[in-house]
Amino acid sequence: MRKVTAVPAVLLGLALIAVVVAAATAQARTEKTQATNITLSGWSAGKTEDDLFQQVVDKFNSTHPAINVDYSVINGDYTTAMTARFAAQNPPDVFYVDSARLSTWAKQGVLQPLNSYIKASKYDTSKFYPGLLNAFKVGKNVYGFPKDWSPLAVEINTAMFAKAGIKRAPRTWAELTADAQKLASSNAVPDGKPICLNPDWARMLAFIYQNKGSLAKVQSPAVTQAVNFYVGLIKKGLAATPTQLGVGWPGEALGKEKAAIIFEGNWVMPYMPANFPQVKFGVGPMVKGKVNANLGFTVSYSLAKASKNKQAAWRLLSWLTSKVGMQTWMAYGLALPSRSDVKAKAGRQAFLASGPFSRGWAFPNFDATYTIMNNDLQAVINGTMTTSQMLADVASSLKG
Repeated sequence: MRKVTAVPAVLLGLALIAVVVAAATAQARTEKTQATNITLSGWSAGKTEDDLFQQVVDKFNSTHPAINVDYSVINGDYTTAMTARFAAQNPPDVFYVDSARLSTWAKQGVLQPLNSYIKASKYDTSKFYPGLLNAFKVGKNVYGFPKDWSPLAVEINTAMFAKAGIKRAPRTWAELTADAQKLASSNAVPDGKPICLNPDWARMLAFIYQNKGSLAKVQSPAVTQAVNFYVGLIKKGLAATPTQLGVGWPGEALGKEKAAIIFEGNWVMPYMPANFPQVKFGVGPMVKGKVNANLGFTVSYSLAKASKNKQAAWRLLSWLTSKVGMQTWMAYGLALPSRSDVKAKAGRQAFLASGPFSRGWAFPNFDATYTIMNNDLQAVINGTMTTSQMLADVASSLKG
């Protein structure tokens, strides 16, 4: 009879642990297999941002095992690609929507209203800057939450300002004019003009709002005065367009020292040190007219009406725009938070100061109207069209 050796208790314990671990692993694998798969898409702002955003998605996936998010970038013409996907009833579950595009897509019925989801989950929308959140509403329906944003600010060449004896960025229209005159008289910008102004309503509209003007009454004296002030800076020789300065955009004018003052967004912050590290610049809050006003350039996360996994998509959308989700994204320092309870990277306060009074960049019949706006503005600058003629064109186009 063969002797049977007893198995030590410690080995039995190890074997039991192995069985438990194997079972847990199998269960986790099964759960992951059974996870609800949803898609998230947007446009690309460059590989660096794409890679960093993937890390945000990875964090969601790791903390929400019942949902698996597949993030992909739509290259090329985003609007055209999304229009084709809407027509095929196969859009991403969650996707970016530019504030300028929101009303069109909402009226086409391709976006899911979020009101019922907000109510059911008691999602608090009060922390979003109102002007940004309103950019994604049509009537009483909410169609998205702002992902992040940038307003305009005043960027200045500090060495040129010092040469002109000016100690701070202009804060008002009067100071802007006075500073430009000092810069001109002191020859602080020998190879350019004191100000670089884009012939673009995406800059001028901020000045219109500052003068208490509106697109609803675009032919009003308030709008006319604001346009004449903006264009007048060029006609007085205090400003020039990028084309007149031989550059592609105002940021390049600042970097090449062709201008001492520009009005651009948060995107200038990484651009200047990366391309013109030798140029010292400062940032101040956007100038004030009769009132404080600014533009907010923003995109939303929105939910597809055709999504087959709306509850899971809502979980993703609401997490990305929650305090925790937005803090995760802001940690990379590439954007500004659209929530007042989330901190931005240091040095962005001049931009965030505009949060309470910025308005989303959007208006009716956007594509056609924006083209008319800028073509006519260039004509006004050239002297081939009057301000009143331009505003009549814009008023007609806004009606669609």
